[in-house]
Amino acid sequence: MPNLFTNEIKSQMENNIKCLTQACDAVGFEYEFIDLDQNFVRVKMDQGWQYFELNKTPFNSEVAFCVCKDKSHTYQLLKNIVRVPKTLDFLDFNVATKYSEYKHCNSVAAALARIDEELEYPIVVKRNKGALGDNVFLCQGALETEAALKAIFNHQSKSYDYLALAQQFVATKAEYRLLCAYGEPVFAYRRGNAASAFNAKYWESGEQAIHVTDEALFKQLADFVAPIHNEFPMGWVGYDIIVDDKNEMYIIELNASPQFNNFIETNSIEPVIELYKKALQALNKA
Repeated sequence: MPNLFTNEIKSQMENNIKCLTQACDAVGFEYEFIDLDQNFVRVKMDQGWQYFELNKTPFNSEVAFCVCKDKSHTYQLLKNIVRVPKTLDFLDFNVATKYSEYKHCNSVAAALARIDEELEYPIVVKRNKGALGDNVFLCQGALETEAALKAIFNHQSKSYDYLALAQQFVATKAEYRLLCAYGEPVFAYRRGNAASAFNAKYWESGEQAIHVTDEALFKQLADFVAPIHNEFPMGWVGYDIIVDDKNEMYIIELNASPQFNNFIETNSIEPVIELYKKALQALNKA
């Protein structure tokens, strides 16, 4: 007789863990669930247990994880390696006095003056450690930029960040995410059909992730990010890449904790399982 409680619990498993466990089954790694919802799991490897929680993995070092999360540090790391949009950072103008030495500008007026000097409108303003398109603004001029900075530096907001970024806007023809395991590109997808229309949350508009099956395009994406692996090796990363109207590629962000829900909804789950298989096998050899 089936265990109805167990079946109910399994239905709650998130896609990242579902793909992980299927990858473990495929390559022969033993695993154990730690929580009742089966979203916290450990995998037995030659060197001992490795732990996974939702979309968090042991594939990256703590430094790599933090750099991917910190868009300002990502820019500083990559700006001389691959093409990235020029980015300025601004510390909260009302930050505690002990952090004042880190401020590049002391006021909104000073920040706007610096933006006028170094960037051209339109620009993108966003919080440094945001995710899922939250607090991302396309600004056509100073008034919109001021409003965006105030929104990011709003201490009463759950989306508050003490660091805001002003970034060169790149007219976008297409946007892709390339997934790599220990430097090996595994799969890529196009993020929505209307990337040229600024849309920080394309998945909320019903746009679908389109699996990249064109080998030439996949190689272009892989070759573009290849220099990064020599400078800053990572075990698990999603590269957000845009292509402008001149067919030039730009890195926008790195994601060390990618989720795959939008991709899996309209594509096969197999590429994600393959990604986990390659990362698990590489980690076991490390």
